Amino acid sequence: MPQAGQKQHVDLFRKLMLRRRLLRDALPGPAYVPFCGDGDIAKELYADRQVYAADLDADRVHNAQSAMPSAVVRQADCDGWPFADLDLPPFTVCDFDSYSDPYASFRSFWQEAPKGSKMVLFFTDGHRQGIIRSKWLIAPDGTHRKLEDLSERRKTYNFYFRHIVLSWFVRYVEPWQLLRTQQYTRGSSMLYWGAVVEL
Repeated sequence: MPQAGQKQHVDLFRKLMLRRRLLRDALPGPAYVPFCGDGDIAKELYADRQVYAADLDADRVHNAQSAMPSAVVRQADCDGWPFADLDLPPFTVCDFDSYSDPYASFRSFWQEAPKGSKMVLFFTDGHRQGIIRSKWLIAPDGTHRKLEDLSERRKTYNFYFRHIVLSWFVRYVEPWQLLRTQQYTRGSSMLYWGAVVEL
């Protein structure tokens, strides 16, 4: 999560474009937006939906609530499910725009939240850079593994999305079926991706 005063988005146009492409497949329904920051992406893309959002930063929660008066915005640790006390309709869009690790939040959502029969999901993943910088692979299931072998490290880095992330994701969401994905990397390390899954 960005520190107070730190810019939340880099290449915002590319983030929005990736989302708009996959949102063409989205069903009507509410959007879950953890790590919402000031709410700029949610306001831009999900204004036609009921938004449930959260962030750890109190100032950003206030900004997001001001930007989206009809949204339900809470100050909360987004690695957990912050709306367990509410009886909610099935979500159809989720946007895990984390600064580094979107998967703890996604796993909590997937285990606890009501889900529609078709879901559009977005992720911002900073774990790829750690493979080269520190030799550590932090997998989407939360496990840590040190990659001492250089060839294994390079292979893991180069095929991180397909071999590590996507293969785990497809298994994790079963019996949902993967319909399509979009992805890009920035600076050879940050991974931005989205998926459409259907039950």
